[in-house]
Parts: sequence; structure tokens; C-alpha cells
Amino acid sequence: MKTTMNIFMLTVILLSTQACGSKSEKSAEEAIVQDVPAESTAALTLEEKRAKLEEKRAAAAERRRIAFEERLKSSAFYTDAKGNVVFNKAEVDPAFVGGNEAMMKYLKENIVFPPEAEKEGLEGTVFVDFVIGANGMVREVVVMDAAGEETDQRFKDEAIRLVTSMPKWTPGKQNGKPVDVSYSLPITFQLM
Repeated sequence: MKTTMNIFMLTVILLSTQACGSKSEKSAEEAIVQDVPAESTAALTLEEKRAKLEEKRAAAAERRRIAFEERLKSSAFYTDAKGNVVFNKAEVDPAFVGGNEAMMKYLKENIVFPPEAEKEGLEGTVFVDFVIGANGMVREVVVMDAAGEETDQRFKDEAIRLVTSMPKWTPGKQNGKPVDVSYSLPITFQLM
């Protein structure tokens, strides 16, 4: 009986200690939350999210530019899986028919923001690498995330669809002849 009483008392003490401990932990958490300013606990505004997204995109673009320059130092061209020579940079770069302004217009008119991503309030930037063939057609489209972040797959799929469906380009030239040239294009998905 004495043993049962000791076990009972130990259980009561243990339970009361745990109950007090959890109350003190809760009150400590409440005190921490009360000391934090409201601005840091509030969600970022759309403008703040966009500013951070733009900073990340600019930093990723700079890293990609540096990597591209390093790749150029090692080789001006490479051979693709089909044995075609693809220039990293040609004497005359490929151009979207009508120039960059026409390309921006094409992108703006043809991009489809994934409806589910829009409902979820998602935004993001993907980098699309592709080859403009000597015939002016787009091929070998690959989408990369901005460095250090994973972009929603729906954005990647839309970027591939968008670039793959581009009209014929004016091909790049090397020694006066049309050649295959690699090209990279950032595409930003931004809520309006």
C-alpha cells in the first residue's frame, strides 16, 4: 500500500511539474510574441514581395552572366547531342524578328499565368535556355530555376510552352554563315 501511495504521489508531482512547465513555456512564448513589432509578424505586401523577387532575379541573372563569360573563356562553342556545333556567342547574335520590343510584345500577349498559381498568389522567375538554329527555329528548350530557389513547376511548363511556340528568329551568323547559337531568356511571372 505504501508503494502504491508513493507511485501515486510521484505521478501527481510529475503531472503538476509538467503542467507548470508547459504554462511557463507558453507564457514565455507569449512574451516573445508580444515583444516582436507587428511589422515583422505581418505578411509582406505585394510591393515588398516584388522588390525581393526582383533582387533575387537580378542576382541570379548576374551569376548566370558570370557563368556564361566563364563558359566563353573555355570554349566559344560546343557540340550538342545530335552532333551539331552550337556557338555560345556568334559574331552576329540571333534576333527575334522585329527586335527586343517585338519579343517583349510577343511574350506579354502570349504568356498564360497558370490559374492555380494565380489563386495561390505565387510569383517567380525562370531562366529559359534554348538554341536558335541556323534555320531560325527554337529548339532544345530547358528551364532553370533562379539560383537558390525552386520555382513552381507550372511556371516552368508555361515558359517551355511559350518559348517553344515562338515564331522563327533571324539566325546568328559566324563568318557570314547562319549558325546554331545558344540563347538565354529570363521570364518573370508577376501578378497584376
